[in-house]
Amino acid sequence: MFSQGGPVIATGSQSLGESQDDGGHTVIQLTENFRLNPDLGEFVATIYSRQFKPQKAQSRSLAPKLTGIVHMSEANKGTHDLGVNRNVLRTVQVFLLGLSDVMLRRPQSVLKPPRFSGLKMPIAEMEDSPTDPNHQPVSLSLLRLRTWSSTVGQQFGYETHVHGEAALTASLVAALRYCTPDDDIFVATPHRVQREAVKTALARLKRPDQPLEDRFERLGVGEQNGYLQNVTVDTVERLQGSEASFVICLFSLPELHSADLCFLLGRRRLNVAISRAKTLCILITSTQVLCPPVSVFANEETGKGYAFLKAYEDRAWSYDVSVDVGAL
Repeated sequence: MFSQGGPVIATGSQSLGESQDDGGHTVIQLTENFRLNPDLGEFVATIYSRQFKPQKAQSRSLAPKLTGIVHMSEANKGTHDLGVNRNVLRTVQVFLLGLSDVMLRRPQSVLKPPRFSGLKMPIAEMEDSPTDPNHQPVSLSLLRLRTWSSTVGQQFGYETHVHGEAALTASLVAALRYCTPDDDIFVATPHRVQREAVKTALARLKRPDQPLEDRFERLGVGEQNGYLQNVTVDTVERLQGSEASFVICLFSLPELHSADLCFLLGRRRLNVAISRAKTLCILITSTQVLCPPVSVFANEETGKGYAFLKAYEDRAWSYDVSVDVGAL
C-alpha cells in the first residue's frame, strides 16, 4: 500500500508491521493476507520489513480448467476466425498447458522452472488448506517476448512492438476466457499507447463456437460485450486499489530501445501491477528490460525496481515467446 503524501494505515488484520515506501512515507503493513496466494504474497512481501502470513490457497480447479485449452482448437477447426493470430494463439496454448502440467505435477519440458522458491511456510500449515500431493500452486508466470518482422526487417519502432505485445495479450485473454469464463481479467499497462493497442486487439476477438445452450446461458447485452464483460484494460495507476483473478502485466520493450527503462523499472509501478492478481499473474517482459544497460543503474530507484523484477523472474515459471509483427 502506498501513500501520495502521508501515512497509510491498513486495518482489518490481527497483526500489523510498519515500513516505508519508496518516497519515505510510513506504511502500516498487513502481515496477514487474505487475498494473495502464498507464492505471490511471499514475493510482494520482499519489499516490506515483514513477511505475509498467507490465509488463502490457490483453487485446485484452475489446473483442470487450463487443460481445457486443448479443446479450443478442436472447437474451431476449419475456417473459423477467432480474431487473433493463429500462431500466437498456438504459443499461448502451449504456455497454458505447461502451467497446467506444473500445477498437476506432471512432467513437462516447455516452461523454465523458477530459480528460487521463497515460501517459508508450507501451505499445509494454513487453516483449512490440506496438502494435496497432486497439486502445486503457481501464481507467478513470465513470458519473455521477442518481436521481429518478416516484412520490414529487424529495425522497427516502439509502436510496432506494442502491436505484437497487444496481439500476445489478446490471445491470452481469448484463451483464459475460454478456460475460465466466469473469472475476471485485468490487463495492466504502464503506457496509454499500450492500453489503446490492447483494446484495439480485443475488439477483433470473436467468440469461439459453443453449443447452442451455452450461448443462451452466457448471452450478455450483446454477444461480444458479454464475452469481454469481465475484462478490464487500463493503466497501472488507474487499476490501483482493485483486483482480479488473472492479471496480465505489460512491461516489455523491443531490442535496442532503452528510452523507457527507468519508467518501466519503477518498483512502485511493478508492485501495484503484479499485486492486483488473486489467482495468477502473467508478466510479459523482454530481454531488453531483464538485461538492461548498466547506465540505468545510475538511478537508485531504478536499481530497486530492477531488483524487484529479477526477484519475480527468479520465482516465476517462464516461457520464451517470439511474435512476427509483420504477420499480424
